[in-house]
Amino acid sequence: MKILAFDTSNKPLTVAVVEDGKVLAHYESTEKKTHSITILPDIKKALEKANLTVNDIDLIAVAKGPGSYTGVRIAVTVAKVLADTLSKKLVGVSSLELLAANGDKAHILVPLMDARNDNAFAGVYQNSRDKFVSIIGDHHTSMEKLFDALKEYNEDQLEFINATPRLQELIQNQFPNAKIITSDNSLPDAAKLAQLAETKKPVTDIDDFVPTYLRLTQAEHDWYAKGNKDDGNVSYVEEV
Repeated sequence: MKILAFDTSNKPLTVAVVEDGKVLAHYESTEKKTHSITILPDIKKALEKANLTVNDIDLIAVAKGPGSYTGVRIAVTVAKVLADTLSKKLVGVSSLELLAANGDKAHILVPLMDARNDNAFAGVYQNSRDKFVSIIGDHHTSMEKLFDALKEYNEDQLEFINATPRLQELIQNQFPNAKIITSDNSLPDAAKLAQLAETKKPVTDIDDFVPTYLRLTQAEHDWYAKGNKDDGNVSYVEEV
């Protein structure tokens, strides 16, 4: 099984080519360029290093969000085009689950993406038989509500992943004994993405595969605030 995996939902761009668990090529880019400019060249470099062409790939794995609206759309769009054009299998993996893969498998894992104003995209995962099980589904939440949901767990078991300085401060105030992995030390890894994709079923309809945003864009929020609604005849997308 040859897998091409990539993620643009976070600040770094990561691409990997993996065959039967062996990493053939792995690239990460933190250049100050938009992922839309670097993703295709990085995919090309990864395939060349692996001595493969895109036609040799059996499965395409992509981080489907949440994350940067633009970043998530870039990777999902590229994945859909490649899978559809080349008739390849496509698997989408939660960007939060991918971050959870950086944690200690013995802990209750809480991957985070800072959504500003003391809010976050968050999920809660536990490893079971080398598979991640979602205890609390990925969602957009205030840190206060997240902390309330985590109070039932022993804080020594908790491990927060991808915490920015502000989120780290909030966590330490609430759970001083919890383990925290900062955002600098928990970058998403496309090789781990490929590994996660092997445990999931491919999408059945590529056209229907869409990014996971978990909250409205500001434009959508403003549209609904004006009294508009999806009524089966006119949706936000059609109106815009």
